Amino acid sequence: MNNLDKKTAMQFEQLSQLYSVNIVPLVTSVILAAILAFMQRNVISPTVVYAWFSLITLIMVSRTILNLIYQRSSTASQSRTHLWLLRFRLGIVISGIIWGAAGFLMFPDDYPQNQLFLLFMLAGLIAGAVNSYAADIVSARVFSVLVLTPIIIRLSLVGESLYLAMSLASTLYLGYLMMSLRHINHNISENIALRLEATEREATVKTNEERYRLLLSYSPVGIFHYDTNLIITYSNTHFAGILHSSIENLIGLNMKHLKNKAIIPILSNTLKGEIGNFEGRYIATFSTDDVWISMTCAPFQDNNGAIIGGIGIVQDITERKLAEEEIKKLAFYDPLTGLPNRRLLQNRLNLALASSAVSGRSGALLFLDLDHFKMLNDTRGHDIGDLLLKQVSERLSSCLRECDIVARLGGDEFLVMIENLSVYSFEASVQAEMIANKILTTLNQIYFLEPFEYNNGCSIGVVLFNGQNNSQDELIKQADIAMYHAKKSGRNNLCFFNPLMQEAITARVEFEYDLRKAVENRQFYLHFQIQMNHSRQPIGAEVLIRWQHPKRGLVPPIEFIPLAEETGMILPIGLWLLNSACAQLKLWQENPLTRDMALSVNVSSKQFFQADFVTQVQSVILNYGIKPSLLKMELTESVLVKSIEETIMIMDALITTGIQFSLDDFGTGYSSLQYLKRLPLHQLKIDQSFIRDIAFDSDDQTIVRTIIAMADNLNLNVIAEGVETEEQLKFLQDNGCVNYQGYLFSQPVVIEDFEALLKHCT
Repeated sequence: MNNLDKKTAMQFEQLSQLYSVNIVPLVTSVILAAILAFMQRNVISPTVVYAWFSLITLIMVSRTILNLIYQRSSTASQSRTHLWLLRFRLGIVISGIIWGAAGFLMFPDDYPQNQLFLLFMLAGLIAGAVNSYAADIVSARVFSVLVLTPIIIRLSLVGESLYLAMSLASTLYLGYLMMSLRHINHNISENIALRLEATEREATVKTNEERYRLLLSYSPVGIFHYDTNLIITYSNTHFAGILHSSIENLIGLNMKHLKNKAIIPILSNTLKGEIGNFEGRYIATFSTDDVWISMTCAPFQDNNGAIIGGIGIVQDITERKLAEEEIKKLAFYDPLTGLPNRRLLQNRLNLALASSAVSGRSGALLFLDLDHFKMLNDTRGHDIGDLLLKQVSERLSSCLRECDIVARLGGDEFLVMIENLSVYSFEASVQAEMIANKILTTLNQIYFLEPFEYNNGCSIGVVLFNGQNNSQDELIKQADIAMYHAKKSGRNNLCFFNPLMQEAITARVEFEYDLRKAVENRQFYLHFQIQMNHSRQPIGAEVLIRWQHPKRGLVPPIEFIPLAEETGMILPIGLWLLNSACAQLKLWQENPLTRDMALSVNVSSKQFFQADFVTQVQSVILNYGIKPSLLKMELTESVLVKSIEETIMIMDALITTGIQFSLDDFGTGYSSLQYLKRLPLHQLKIDQSFIRDIAFDSDDQTIVRTIIAMADNLNLNVIAEGVETEEQLKFLQDNGCVNYQGYLFSQPVVIEDFEALLKHCT
């Protein structure tokens, strides 16, 4: 409480004391006034006596009413202490004036006895007022002065020595009262201050006790006290809630009889002055509740420092433990199948490698990949795919021993680790193969994927390990390589890892890296192979890409084009080829000798089905400003496999631009006459495999005649590739094929040699 608050409280307490004791002085004052009036009735005019007594009575009644009003509005009066004090003092002043008037009005001139009685009455009234009004020194002093001063003056006016002595004695009496009043007021103020401090202290203690009670009762942790006999003497609500019990059941409980004995030593050690901690499962004594708790115990001491018991703080950490278990499960187990994931398998594999190094026994890793799983997902949906994965997981687990482990790596890939195989490599291989074959047989059985049955195969790669010669990452990689070889071998079988496999993979990775560098560094260039008509006049050329590797030398397209298709690098390569061909057409259009020459460009299926392929081609043609009809795109029959409708739509869009299409390697792919008549083709290109033996092979002759006749009926131009001899040329001419391409006319050559060839032909 600050000084201002203390002063206000003091004033309020003083005022309360004034009003609380005011009734007795008021009643006494009326009685004394009545006695005085009665005694002076015969020596003072009755009118004066009655008038004076009436005023006294009126003021006393008014002050009584004021007192009653204050008592009823004590709560409001605390905030208006100063106003109520002024009201009280006003009543004191008026009372003092009326009583003081008695010194003149009620003083009989000729009756000394009545004069002494008046002086006695006023002196006694003042003595009582000092005690009653001492709480407010101003009120007490004002009342005393107002009451006694008139009688002192009246006595001195008589002039006689006796009266002067009485006047002086009365003055001394008044002075004594003034001095006594200060001491009495000081004592009252000190008593009030002490009472306020005691009240404040008591309120603080109660507040602290209530705060402590609330903290204990509503604390988010369980709290209990126990004595030196391990008997619980206090429990808060939360502690009872943790144990699913009630406070009444816990108070008085002897913890020596608890079902869970693990916490008793901790509780006992606390009584020796130690701080105890416990974290673990707690099995309740009077119920089947099984919770995880964290408990801290500390000794409880009295004022002399003697240990009189202990206090325990308990938290229910069941949710935290469950969350930790869930996090652990998410970290180490696959959420779909419940199998260990890669991280847990790697931990187990490290232990297995260490164990193998000590025991000398071999182990094996089996890398499994389900065959055609993507097709199942795409056709039946991921729900069915997930159902298959769950059933596969169950079957894999059933094939293994307790010491083995199967993990899901993701998607449809699984990894099986087998331990404790033979110390001899050959026997270990046989054992691993037996387990792998058992897995294959089990996984090949029918799956019931509601509402249909499904058969599924699996490809398995196997690698053996003995000791720690290889890291876990290398082993997994080797098993993965072996699995891909199993897929290449026809799927649904197993393949053991061979170092030559890794060499092939390494070579492929290096080759892919070199190919990416070739795309970045523009290591490609173009060859042109001339195309002739029946008069041996040039009509155009096919542009062929070549790769000049800085170390490998010239790399044939047959080696790098399939890799480019597989990796997607065919897209930038194809765009470069298209740009280069159009740049060459631009140069040819400026030369009268070559302005009508057409240029054929091979387009891969991946490039053809790009979403923006049509826009790309149109942009390149517009950029170089070439005549679109001189650009011929050669498509292989593999383009037709994806979607004949989409193929026709793309071709129509490009034909609108003016581009022509030729179907390359005709007769070797998947063409059907139904599709062929719908395709907006300009030309068929007879594959060289039918031309090679055409001079003497009757089957090839029949096929070529059929292709030429069919093209003629479909109004398609025909060109034969791979023409190398005059006999081949004569057969083609005799059967209506008028366009040719092959070594008979020229090998593919660089542009300088090609243009020299053109000059020679003309």
